[in-house]
Amino acid sequence: MKKKILFLMPALPGGGAEKVLIDILKNIDYTAYAVTLFLEYKEGVYLQDIPKNVEVLSLHKSNNIWFQRLHRRLTERRIYGIFHEFVYRTMFLWLMRGRNFDTIVSFLEGAALKFHSYITKKANKNLSWVHIDLKKKHWSLDFFRNEQDEARCYAMMDKIVFVSEDAKQRFLELFPIESEKCCVQYNLIDGEEIKRQSKSIYVEKRKFTICMAGRLNRQKRYDRAIEVAHLLKNNGYDVDFWILGTGELERELKEQIKKYGLEDYVHMKGFVKPPYAYVAQADIFLNTSESEGYPLTICEALCLGVPTVATSITGATEILSNSQYGLLTDENITSIYNGVKSLIDNDSLRKEYATKALERAEMFQVKETMARIYSMI
Repeated sequence: MKKKILFLMPALPGGGAEKVLIDILKNIDYTAYAVTLFLEYKEGVYLQDIPKNVEVLSLHKSNNIWFQRLHRRLTERRIYGIFHEFVYRTMFLWLMRGRNFDTIVSFLEGAALKFHSYITKKANKNLSWVHIDLKKKHWSLDFFRNEQDEARCYAMMDKIVFVSEDAKQRFLELFPIESEKCCVQYNLIDGEEIKRQSKSIYVEKRKFTICMAGRLNRQKRYDRAIEVAHLLKNNGYDVDFWILGTGELERELKEQIKKYGLEDYVHMKGFVKPPYAYVAQADIFLNTSESEGYPLTICEALCLGVPTVATSITGATEILSNSQYGLLTDENITSIYNGVKSLIDNDSLRKEYATKALERAEMFQVKETMARIYSMI
């Protein structure tokens, strides 16, 4: 008899956690598992990638402007968590009536965990994934009455899974949760598929190119990259910056590019699927985030042998191992600029990091990762 698994997510936009979930769903053995996916909003660029074996349930078709305004106003009044418990709880329990599972997995912080807390009794085992340094960027608190309410929801889980050791340690500094409940599972990275898809389209490169990828939100701090591009231009470096992704800060970032006169220097490519052909053509992959859990895009760049410069944040420090496999910088503009500049100026250092990147990518093994995930669910 198949084990019944329920995954919970808010939606499937072009983020790293969503991509990891899709990769897990693509690699699950459907002869042994019956999988259901709940989405609060049935939308996102990865919707069409959900395997046909997966049953999809949702509360809403899309997160339209009215839902966004409601969320913003309730959040401003610090009552969204109460609203969620009285309104969404009823709707969600109605949707889940008559259903029971062997394992329920909330695969993201915030809303997914909140929904999960309503139905823990519907499963023999309850797991929740944490993809970010919550102590540094506690974005999920909006969905709860207070920090104690969020801690209560995590305490209801049988296991809390972190994508890096750093993310786990920071979480334990934030919440009074027993450490025995916590474990680390690095993200599933299919290196062979990444390499295959990197050859799927032809990408033309004009000059020395620095590539970035991810949602255009505050966490990714693309504004830092634009500042670095401005410094490089002022110091006589003729390079291209490619930014792959969409998000709420697109207009703001374009205005920053225009302010510095970088229209022919920084190129916003939008959401590119798959992005690997662009990443593979780059001379440097750059990550300027202020907070991550286990940066998927850095892992993908390693699989393609692209030298990486990244800010020293949770996840990145673990992956790049104190600059052994990629160059880590401080989070200030000067440090990031000097890191990028050192790789532009030093061809032998770039080649060394390219070799080290491929060496590090050998740690990503799909079968071994899926075996560990099976043991948890």
